[in-house]
Amino acid sequence: MIMISEECLSETDTATMTQILVVEDERIIALNLKENLESLGYIVVGIAASGEKAVTKARELYPDLVLMDIWLQGDMDGIYAAQQIWDELQIPVIYLTGHSDKITLERAKVTAPFGYILKPVNERQLSVAIEIALQRYEREQFLSAVLRGIGDGVILVDQDCRIQFLNRVAESLTGWEFADAKNRDLTEVFNLIDTQTQHPVNNPVTLALEQDRIVYLTDDILLITKNGTPLPIADSAAPIRDNQGNLAGAVLVFQDISDRKQAEAALRQQLAREQQLNQFQRQFIHTVSHEYRTPLSIIQASTFLIEANDSSGQFEKNRLNCQRIKQAVKYMVGLLEDVLTFGQAEAGQLILDPAPLDLKLFCQQIIEEYSLIASNRSEIKWLSCGKGQTAYLDKKILQLIVRNLLTNALKYSPEQSPVYLTLTCEDDRLIVEVKDTGIGIPLADQPHIFNAFRRASNAGTVRGSGMGLAIVKKAVDLHGGTISVESSLGVGTTFTVTLPFPRLSI
Repeated sequence: MIMISEECLSETDTATMTQILVVEDERIIALNLKENLESLGYIVVGIAASGEKAVTKARELYPDLVLMDIWLQGDMDGIYAAQQIWDELQIPVIYLTGHSDKITLERAKVTAPFGYILKPVNERQLSVAIEIALQRYEREQFLSAVLRGIGDGVILVDQDCRIQFLNRVAESLTGWEFADAKNRDLTEVFNLIDTQTQHPVNNPVTLALEQDRIVYLTDDILLITKNGTPLPIADSAAPIRDNQGNLAGAVLVFQDISDRKQAEAALRQQLAREQQLNQFQRQFIHTVSHEYRTPLSIIQASTFLIEANDSSGQFEKNRLNCQRIKQAVKYMVGLLEDVLTFGQAEAGQLILDPAPLDLKLFCQQIIEEYSLIASNRSEIKWLSCGKGQTAYLDKKILQLIVRNLLTNALKYSPEQSPVYLTLTCEDDRLIVEVKDTGIGIPLADQPHIFNAFRRASNAGTVRGSGMGLAIVKKAVDLHGGTISVESSLGVGTTFTVTLPFPRLSI
């Protein structure tokens, strides 16, 4: 067996593989063409003397190329036959004619032939015309294959906005087949309207040709398909030029964005539901807070009256009961404050209002407040780097952070166990460190402790709402800071907060 690689094929070998159908009603000329073609190495698979026979033989033989005389006897001349062969079989056609008048040339140009040869034809002229036609056909077929394989719809138009190509995706999206759409005005096939107004919009191809630039349309565009169905699309159009740089037409690329529109609509609905839920949550929190405060105030006032007017002889017992009531009321009020603060943070209503703050005075106030609460359990330190003790911070937010961390540390530490608070002022930030020697936080719980209503699994019966650390995290984020935790079971926990601020000279 003899193997021949493609690199070894000569021009004659290539020509030998090319099959040509000759369409010529002059028998002598047809035979002469056949002889010339065969001498050049081509295969003449048949000769037809009329347009009707040319179409029939093209269907039967499916040649690589057709040499077509324009003027043929019968009802179908060469131009109509060539058009039918191309539309049905996509076989390239070269025209042969002895007529060079303008009318004939204009008629022939409409069918976009692959060549045009005047009779009499010599072998050299014939060979060059055939090779050019075959090369052009190969390039166009490759381009068509690429365009057909693209996942987006592709439409090519000439400079008069008449359709010259639709790929399969474009056929599917528009509802038009290429055979029906060819040479139609683009607006017949690609009819666009505005989603909101339902009014027609300017076709992007028209703008691309007029302005000689790539044109993009917004997503609020609907394509009206052949059967009248509106289809949301996104598209762009770009001008294309021929080898001489002249404007030859435009390419339109578009895609169906129905899925994206549905996803956006679902997201909008979800956001609307969340907004309604947040509004309900805020309203509920404020309502509950209002309703709870009134009876709590009454309870608290009643305890003072009981203590002031006790004549039953059970003063000490009543005093202890009143203290328990006061502590419960204080706890409830604190819980309500946490709920309100968390609700404000969730709704984005926790506003940062930085102002000059004397850190030393702030620390002294915290010491006084928590010395009463924690007795001798807390050790509060003040460390300052640099001369300045003034920072540009929100005092209310800073109090919220420090108080929640200290309360949490005291709550989860045994009695007589110390709690440490350290404030360190550096060049452009304040570092707050709260350390306890309590029960610690399990490693599995540590990534979740800043979530609302999340408590450590070893919290046991210690009272808590699970909102303190969530509020701290919201406040730290609001200040553009960071918070971290280090904890070991049975050893203790350290929270470190870093709050950036611009230093002010005093």
